[in-house]
Order: sequence, then C-alpha cells, then structure tokens
Amino acid sequence: MSGTRADRAGFDRRTGFSFVGREAELSSLLAACREGPAVVFVEGEAGVGKSRLLHEAETVLRSVGTPVLRGVCHPLREPLPLGPAIDALRTGRQLLAPGTQLGPATAHLAPLLPELADFLAPNKPDLGETSFQQVMPRAVHEVLSAMGPVVLIVEDIHWADAATRDLLSLLARNPPNGLRLLLTYRAADLPGAGNLLGAPYRRPLGVGGTEIVLSPLSETQTRRLASSALGAAATEPLCRELFERSGGLPLAAEEDLLVLAARLARGDDSLPPLEATEVPRALQEAVGSRIDPLSKDARAVVEAAAVTALPVASQELLTVVAGLPEERAEQALTEALEAHVLTEAEAGRYAFRHGLARRAVYGRIPGPRRRRLHARAVDALRAQPNPALVQIAHHAYRLGDAAAWLPTALAAAEHASAVGDDGVAADLLQQLLAEPTLPPGDRGRCALSLSAIAMFRTDPTATEAILRRIVADPALDAPIRGEIRLNLARALATTNVYWDSRAELEQAITELEGRPGPAATALASLSLGSLMNAEGGNVTESLTIMDRAVRLAAAAADDGAVQAHVLGSRITLFELVGDPRGRELLAQLPRASTDRSILLQCARALHDASYFEMARGCDPLARALLDEAEELCLRTASSYLGLSCRAIRLHLDLVDGRWDGLEQRIEEIHQGTADSTARAGSLLARATLDVARGRWVRARGDLAPLAEAYGVEIGPLVMITLARLDLLEGDHQAAWQRLAPVTEVMRRKGLWTRPVGLLPTAVEAALGCGLADEARRLTEDAQQGIEGRIAPGATADVACSRGMLAADTDPAAALGHLESARAQYEAIGRLPTAARVAERMGRLKLVHQHHRLDEACRDLQEAHVVFTRMGATVDAARCEQALRDSGRHRPAPRGRRGYGTDLSPRERQVAELLAGGATNHDIALALSLSPRTAEHHVAKTLKKLAVTRAQVRDVWDSPRE
Repeated sequence: MSGTRADRAGFDRRTGFSFVGREAELSSLLAACREGPAVVFVEGEAGVGKSRLLHEAETVLRSVGTPVLRGVCHPLREPLPLGPAIDALRTGRQLLAPGTQLGPATAHLAPLLPELADFLAPNKPDLGETSFQQVMPRAVHEVLSAMGPVVLIVEDIHWADAATRDLLSLLARNPPNGLRLLLTYRAADLPGAGNLLGAPYRRPLGVGGTEIVLSPLSETQTRRLASSALGAAATEPLCRELFERSGGLPLAAEEDLLVLAARLARGDDSLPPLEATEVPRALQEAVGSRIDPLSKDARAVVEAAAVTALPVASQELLTVVAGLPEERAEQALTEALEAHVLTEAEAGRYAFRHGLARRAVYGRIPGPRRRRLHARAVDALRAQPNPALVQIAHHAYRLGDAAAWLPTALAAAEHASAVGDDGVAADLLQQLLAEPTLPPGDRGRCALSLSAIAMFRTDPTATEAILRRIVADPALDAPIRGEIRLNLARALATTNVYWDSRAELEQAITELEGRPGPAATALASLSLGSLMNAEGGNVTESLTIMDRAVRLAAAAADDGAVQAHVLGSRITLFELVGDPRGRELLAQLPRASTDRSILLQCARALHDASYFEMARGCDPLARALLDEAEELCLRTASSYLGLSCRAIRLHLDLVDGRWDGLEQRIEEIHQGTADSTARAGSLLARATLDVARGRWVRARGDLAPLAEAYGVEIGPLVMITLARLDLLEGDHQAAWQRLAPVTEVMRRKGLWTRPVGLLPTAVEAALGCGLADEARRLTEDAQQGIEGRIAPGATADVACSRGMLAADTDPAAALGHLESARAQYEAIGRLPTAARVAERMGRLKLVHQHHRLDEACRDLQEAHVVFTRMGATVDAARCEQALRDSGRHRPAPRGRRGYGTDLSPRERQVAELLAGGATNHDIALALSLSPRTAEHHVAKTLKKLAVTRAQVRDVWDSPRE
C-alpha cells in the first residue's frame, strides 16, 4: 500500500502521528504561557500524552521567540543536587547577556554548571548557618531571573527528590519575573499526602496559570490518530479494535500503530489482527511494576480478570475464577484497585484500564496456572442461568479442548448471527474455518454463514481470503460453492467500486443449477452488476436478465429471503433507469417481516431507491425513502448500510446547498471507513466543496485515485467534478476528453436519466472545443433517452443544454430555455445548480441584451446571494467580477480604520487557498482576479501572517484565537 504515513519522508517513531484530541488543552496551555509569571500543572496517567502536549507547546513557543528550558525527573537517578533544574539550565547560556555577573550564591553552582561558569560568581561565600540545601534553590532562582522571560518545563515531578520539590515550590510561590513554570505529574504516583510541591499550593496574587487534566482519547480521536499512521488502511473495524485495546491511551495505541505502519512500509498490505501483535515492552514493564508489589491474593484476582478477557467482570466471577474465599477476594480486589491495576467500571464490575494491560498480565501467567483459571471460568459460566456461549467457547479454545470447543463455538456463532451481532458471528466463524479438524459438513455450513454476513459488513476483505480458499476446494459441493461465491461477489460488488462481479456471478449461476432460489438471486445480482459496470450490457439486456430471475424465483415461492432479494433487486434496477415500476414495487416490500435477512433486503432496496431518486433529481422522495432505510438499518444492526445512508444524506445536502457543518460530516465518514463506496463518496463530496471554495490542489488529489473507478456509479460523478474544475481553469479540451467516454457509455447503455449535471457540463466542454454538432447530438440523445422515464434532473439538464446551444445564434430562445431550466432546478431543490443557471442568464443578458442591464444584474446578484450563503467562494467571486464589469457592483462598506493587521475577508480567502497549496495563478482563477491583483493580495496576506509561503499551512491549520 502506498501513501501511508509510514512511507512518507519525515515519519518519526514518536512524533510522526497527528496531534489529535488535545487542541483545547494546547490552546489553554499557550494562553496561560502568553505572559509571566505563571504556573501550569498538567496531570495524566502514564502514556496519556503529557510529553506530547508539552512538545507541541514548546514548538509553538519557540516559533514565536519564547525561550524554553526543559528538565525531567527520573525514578532512578544518579546523585545530582536539583538534577532536573541543572539539566534545564545547561541549555540556557544564550539567554544570559554578555558581561552578566551573578551573585555570590551562584558560585555553588559552578561545579554542576560548567557551561555557565563565566557568568557565575568566582568564589564560594562562607555559608555560615545557611545549609548547602538552602542556598542552592536561591542560586537557581537568581540564574533564572537573569535569563529574563523564559518557560521552564519539568516533567514527572511525582519522581522529584525533596530538594527539587523544594526548588519548584520556591519558583511557584515566588517566581522570577516572566517565568512560566510547566509541571507534569501522575496523581496516582505522588508521594506522601499527594501534594505536588510538598505542601498545599495556591497561586500567589499576580501569578497566572492553569491546571490541565488529560483523559484518554475518544474512539473518534483514536481513529484520527490511526489515520495519521496508516492512511486508508485505518479501517473502521481496526480502529475500533485499536481503541478497545488501548482504552484511548495514546502510548498503547501508538505502539500498536508503529508495528502496523512498519508492515505497510515493507509493502505488506495484509495487516494482522491487533490481537496477534506483541504487547509493547514499555507497557509490559509499566504493568509489571504495578503487579509485582501486590500480595498473592491480589495477584490472583488480577490474573482472574486477565483470563476472563471481558471488558468488565463481576466481583462474583472474579472470586470464583481466582479460587478465593469471598472475604479474601474482597480484600484482594480492594488492593488491586488501590494500586491502579484494576478500575471499577460500574458498581460491582471491574476492568483493566485498557486491553493491552490485560494482555500484559495474561502473558505473565504460567501455562499450568492459566489452564486451571480457564477451566474454572468454564465451570463458572456454565453454572449461570443463561450460559454465555461466546465466553465458554473462548475458554474451551484456550484450554485446547477441541471436542468441547467446536459445538460450543458453532452454537455461539449461530446465536450471534440470529440476534444480529454479525461482528461476533464473523469472528467465531473465521476461527472455526481455521480449525483443520472441523468436519466437512460443518465447514460448508460455516462458510455459507460467513459469506452471508460479509454482504452487509463495511470491510469484507478480512473474510474474502478465507472464502476464496473455500470456494477453491474441489471437495465442496457445487451448490454450496455457488452460493458462497454468490454472496462473496455481492459483498465485493457492494463495497469495492473497482471490482467487476460479472464473472463470479456467471460462474455462481452455473454452480447453482438445480437450485432455483439461489440461482434467481444470482441472476438478479447479475442484472444489476452488468448494467452498473462500464463494460457491461445495456438497459434492455439487464431487464431481460431480471425477467429470468423473476421467473426462476417463482419456483422458490416459499423462500421469503429469495423473494425479498429478487424484489429488492428489481426495485433497484427500475430506480436506476427511472422506470416508474420501481416506485410501484416499493409498496410490496415486506417491511413488517420479523426475519432479519428479509428486512436487510428491504433496507437495501430502500437505500438503493433513495440513492437513485436523488441521482435523478427527486430529492424530497429520496429523503423520505432514506428515513425508512435508516430506520431498518437500526432494526437490523446493519452497519454498512447505515454508513452508506449517511453518505447519501450528505450528498443530498451537498446538491441542495445545505452546506452548514457539511465538512465535519464528510470527515467523519471519510475517517470512519476504508475502501468502500461510502469512503469514495466522502472524498467526492469533499472535492466538490473544495472546487467551489478554490481548494483545487486538494480536490484533484482526492479525485485522482477515484478517476480509475470508471463505473457507471462513481466514475461519471468524479469525471463531472474534474471536468468542472478543468472548465474553471479554462481547459475545455481536458474537460471534453474526460467526459466524452462517459457520455459514450451512457449512450450505449441508455442511462441518460442520471447523473444530474453530466449533460450540461459535457455540452459546455464540447462547445468550448468547437464541437457544436457533437453537443447537439448529446442533447438530442439525452432527450430521447429520458422519454417515458422519471428524470426531472435530466429534463432540466436538457433545457439548460439547449440554452447553451442557442446562446450565440438566438439569445432570446436561449434565455427561454435557461429560464425553464432554472425553474426546474429550483422546483427539485437544486439551488446551487439553479444559481449557476441564473449566473449564466445574467452573463448572456450582459453580452447580447444591454438594454436589460437591470435584469442581468438582478440575476447575478441573486446567484451571488446563494453562493455567498453556501460559502461557494469561487462562484461568488465570479459573480462579483461580472457585476463589477457591469458597473453595478457595490463593495461592502469598510470601517474607517480598515482591517489593520487583521486579515480582510479577501485576504482570509487567499490564506485558505495558500494553505491548500494554491499558486498565484490558481488564486487569480479561483477569485476571478487579475494576476497582478492576486499577487498583491498574496503579498499582503503573507506579510500580515508573518510567514513564508511554505509556512502558511502550518499557521493556518494551527489553533487560532
């Protein structure tokens, strides 16, 4: 896999991950350090990210010229008075002005600070009744005072010796002018009464600061962290497992990510399950240091918690597995809690702080004792009123008892699948299929169940290799092989936009001969797969194949799942081509069924119908169907369809101009899944926004990998967006070269009903290349292709295209067509598209009908209002320029003093474009400026930000007050 963070230059084992989840804390810390004196405390458990937070703060402080000194307390240290402070001062020579001569007390620092010897007093004064321990803190205080405003970081003060703690207490209570003292600690490891500085501390009057407590990362933040290391390989299941193992602890998560990133850097695309990776050595040592001092009983309880492998375990279960009397178990559990080895997750239920800690403890348990604990767990779980089959299967597996494990695991998998927990069912089935002693009949049954689950998972790649090995087994019955192959083909076709399923489906149909139900399902899937692939057949051929599927399904009338699948596929096909029968069949969906497999087919049909209604411009109905689909996704616990529904809603809001909060939702979907239609859709949506807002470099970067997905679904939408970008840059030839093959596919397949926007973009590109005849041919073909279909978007597209075709020869007729198109786009809710038509009308009136100047400006102003409200910077700027050229543009009034050192609205636009990698030429095009004006704005923006062009992204993306 290419493009992961591990492959990029500059990836560092400790700081190469994105800084996530601490933005508010960093902002608070920097605000506290803006002026001195100040004292900042940062609390958090080991590995929670205290050092990383201070590293980020130090980078920012140094970038603005604030000097930073750093010292660290160590649990095991060589004797050195005030060691952390001495280490920090050694790097501060450049902060002392030449010729500075410090007071007599500083002479005692000379043996410890040879780097500052020429600044220190030459002769040690007689201490008299003052002890060496008393004079040393005063000497350090004097050196810091002479250095001027400075930030002193001291980490891990829970390990500070008494002298260092006294020094820090002095500095915190009587800080040198301008000193900012940053101290980190772990509350659980503070000595004595838990006072940070040896005695209770209150900030003196005039001393600022803050107290920051770092908590573990959330699951979303952990996913962002994973994406910084693994890129697209950070799939939703992997990120969820990473979060569960680490408990949100950055150290634990990063150690896992370093292992996975290293594998990707070596070219190993198949990431192992995280459970298979080693517990990081640093974490093993940290856990060991807390367990070793425990009593025998407390260690027994901790080991019992590790063996149960539950997120939380009851006190009763831990007592039985540990083999302790109730009273001793209670005392042992209390000891484990006080040592912070276990935590009370809820009343009477206990857990490790994160999954890696549990694994570290489990790895320390000797084999014979581990077997005894697993055996006790099996007995305890079997004795419960409702035995936990998954847990019993786990312990039986750990015991190596295949005879006990196989039937329990089979029963657990069937139960998990029946209640809709596909994740647990898939894990068990994969484990069963890896067992060489699994009987052939059970192997086929497990493989079939796993293939059915794969159809509705967000990431079927984990099961693909297993299922491919099984379908290649010549000993497997052909009908079973065919059904598994069918499910696998459907899963991959659903989640991988690059994959052509036709060959697999055709082979599955052959293998399923004599089984009408599954064969009908395969034919229905083939009907869709053929039409949705660029190289497949046309509408007529797909309808013929679907008719065969309907006839074959009649022979399996008593199989509700088959009937639901064929019905759902017919709805999808009819909705795809705009056939009115699709809407009629929606009423026949068995929404009231209690069978989960049938409800999944209903959800799929509603999801598909919603998407294609949107693609044809029927947005209100699309939203209503989407509501139904999402409700069924919740009822059936279908995570993949649920995610895809979110992507459809996102695109509905995108095309309808509802852009508030859209970027955040796009990123949530983009980070929440990997190589799936939903991820491709999120990239396409982000690129569409970026094109409208001038971030053209990132837009092309997002669209480039999708451009190869030249299917009837994703391909044209990508090509349309790229072509619009080409047109904005004035390259009609490039736009036409992109869209000509797409229009040819549409012509061959007879799919002119969608997507909205293809025809006008292609016509504009063709006209720009002098291909008027081809533009007319496209328009006529589209008009004929939508006859008898439900296609309001395509109907508006045809009117818009006719307006463009007539613009030069018959402006009055052109305006009539454009006015019709504008009204039709507004009627279906496509306000951004209607605004673009209004802009086109205004420009046409300016060129050909000067006596209609007021009307022209009204059209342009109305479009400008829509674009401005949405935040479509490029479109709004284009309208502004047209109004300016007409002499009717009224710039927004500015305050008397202007913007001063603050960025003006135009300069903020320029800064955002620069942060996206735009050149001066790009900025001129995006904002409809002359090259000289763009250059002027860029120079002023860089000057106000006090950065070079290469630094804009870092400044613009960093937290801003």
